[in-house]
Amino acid sequence: MTHPANPNPVSRRSFLGGAAAIGVAAAAGANQRSLSLASAHRDELVTLLADLVRVQSLSGESARAAQDVVKGFLSDLPFRIDESADRPSRYAQHPEFMPPNPAGDGPFINVVGWPTDGSARHAAMFSHIDTHSLDEGWQTPPLEPVIQGNRMMGLGTSDDKGGVAAMLVAARILAEEGGPLPVVMSLHGKGGGSRGSLPVFERISGMDHRIGSVLYVHPAETGRGLEDIKNEVMGVVDLQLKVTGWRAPPMEIGSVDSSPWQAGGNAVETCFAILDRLRQTAFADVQFNLGIMDGGDRAGSVAADAAATFRLKFAGDNTWRALLDSARREIETLADEFDGYTISIEPAGYRTNPGAADWDAPVSRVLRDSIESVTGRAPDAYPNHYAGDIRYPIRLLGVPAYGIGSIGGNFYGPNEWVDIDDLVNLVAVLVQTLSGWDSL
Repeated sequence: MTHPANPNPVSRRSFLGGAAAIGVAAAAGANQRSLSLASAHRDELVTLLADLVRVQSLSGESARAAQDVVKGFLSDLPFRIDESADRPSRYAQHPEFMPPNPAGDGPFINVVGWPTDGSARHAAMFSHIDTHSLDEGWQTPPLEPVIQGNRMMGLGTSDDKGGVAAMLVAARILAEEGGPLPVVMSLHGKGGGSRGSLPVFERISGMDHRIGSVLYVHPAETGRGLEDIKNEVMGVVDLQLKVTGWRAPPMEIGSVDSSPWQAGGNAVETCFAILDRLRQTAFADVQFNLGIMDGGDRAGSVAADAAATFRLKFAGDNTWRALLDSARREIETLADEFDGYTISIEPAGYRTNPGAADWDAPVSRVLRDSIESVTGRAPDAYPNHYAGDIRYPIRLLGVPAYGIGSIGGNFYGPNEWVDIDDLVNLVAVLVQTLSGWDSL
């Protein structure tokens, strides 16, 4: 498909005033222009989001029909469209793999739009097209968008079809105005990213992608919208320590309670002792929470089996695999002290690695300035969100990534909604930020 030349050509460097390279007053004017452009596309934004909501794309489904809407929108813009059908199981041995929830192995459809303008470098934006489940308790039909005041109600309006619609409309504005075109990704994101973010960013990591910075267009789970920027995610791993001990032979026939306590190997007590040792050694520099403790079957007998399930949260250079390996080495050193016991430790749920983008980097300052000038509020860093998908471009591409989104609510249950005015603000911020990044 050919694309007509922009009737009012503007250089990429000068689009919207190049906010990163000009004074405060000019930057404010540039943001006013971006907001004006976003407001002019408000109806298109609302219509597109409504079209996306009407197409069911639950977390365990391929989302092909919803991705067809995305492809149809991008086909009118100067993008080359790549579509893939990805299976999480193909990445089960990848160091950044996180086990998906019980939604199957797909295939799950992911769509990437690559600019055809031949620019030397790109920014990128991504959102996820899949939604939460269809739960009971909806006051309106979940797949029929309803506008109430300034809110649109419907499944995925906020998490994250609102983000998909915002980035697509921002891409259209940039294309129409001659601005810098980003890589645009509509991914299958729920379930830890192994259905979409991991496969797509892993493939891109082996390409001459020329991506220098990334925006994850996803609402802040705090509900504060553009007042929060995700610039760091914690690493998380759930581990289970299992200990098998023994009961001494009972002194009375048929009476477990008659086993002499001192002659047994109490698995519960030993499990606590090993946990205490691990917290002083392998887990000394990470956050630790003991969530579940199982062991024994009666108060008057020695517990022959015990299991402790706990969560670690960590940052920096730590990885969940390194923490697990360190724990196993420490357990090996305890073999003589706990002779006769069988001891093991294995992953038992979440397992993600951390990632952080510099809050004071030039790309961060452009983003923060764009948000403040559009909304009138200076954003805050939100560093504690674990399992956030900004970790994939940070870890796999080695580039800064930041998460921003609009005000919304009920992300994981019935009556999900998004604030339409703030969604328009989000489009303006995307337009201005991408222009500012191009000027750096």
